[in-house]
Amino acid sequence: MPRQRGGNVPPGRDFGFLENQYDTNPGSPSNTRRFERWQREAAATFRKYQHRRMRYGRGERQAVDILIPHGVAEPPVLLFLHGGYWQRRTREEFAWLAPPWLEAGCAVALVGYPLCPVVSIQSLVRDVVVGVACLWRRAPELGLSREWVVSGHSAGGHLAATLAATDWRGISSAIPSHMFKGCVTISGVFDLGPLLATSLNQALRLTREIAASLSPLHMQPPSALPAILAVGGAESQEFLRQTLDLACAWNHRGADAVQVILPNCNHFEALEALGRAGSPLFTGTLGLLRCDKGSAASKMRPIRRRR
Repeated sequence: MPRQRGGNVPPGRDFGFLENQYDTNPGSPSNTRRFERWQREAAATFRKYQHRRMRYGRGERQAVDILIPHGVAEPPVLLFLHGGYWQRRTREEFAWLAPPWLEAGCAVALVGYPLCPVVSIQSLVRDVVVGVACLWRRAPELGLSREWVVSGHSAGGHLAATLAATDWRGISSAIPSHMFKGCVTISGVFDLGPLLATSLNQALRLTREIAASLSPLHMQPPSALPAILAVGGAESQEFLRQTLDLACAWNHRGADAVQVILPNCNHFEALEALGRAGSPLFTGTLGLLRCDKGSAASKMRPIRRRR
């Protein structure tokens, strides 16, 4: 499982401040329309493109939906983990991300997982690890390469970073210690400590100890791991801090992380950049999949800490 480093929960943040900072306003009229559009586009994507479903458990959510580019043998794979604060959304809703990746010759694997409070967040993380390990073992029969980049948005950003920091040899001797060519997070939550002081914790049931053990901020990434850590420029101070702090911590521990600000983007607009061909985030992520360092993280724009 993920390798741990020590760390302290940031002090001085009361309930009202943190509740506001982590409220992504999903119920606003504009976001409601956005989610409806995503669902329509996701359904159209499944109708248009070849796809397969791999189950890694008995539950409906314990599955990976794999969208496959036409005419490409053993394509590279973009793994994507959805957000929803570990308690909302489904993998299928995010198929709208896939078309530009499929047109670029990449497969997209949408990793599903059970949600809190039906399961604990610890169990949720274990399920994601099991699902990705199963996909790795079955990649040849599914027609996939093992050239993978892991990505995720919001809570999925937390899961993507956790997977990137996992010592996979501890899961299976048949899997290399470092599975991924790179890690891409969008608006992730990497320090779970502040969530203890929000209403989100009613479902998550975090303690200080659990929050510290599951926070990628305190984990050891693989040496020289390429990581693109993106966040919307219009997001809250806490979301900006989360990304900045992870980039600093992981670079200090030997990763090759670049911090990317997406100008004028809110929490959900930031994700849309990953599914827009030609955007800097799309181009940088594609560069990681193709090992094209000159067009990947090295060309992404760093974020500056806001004072």
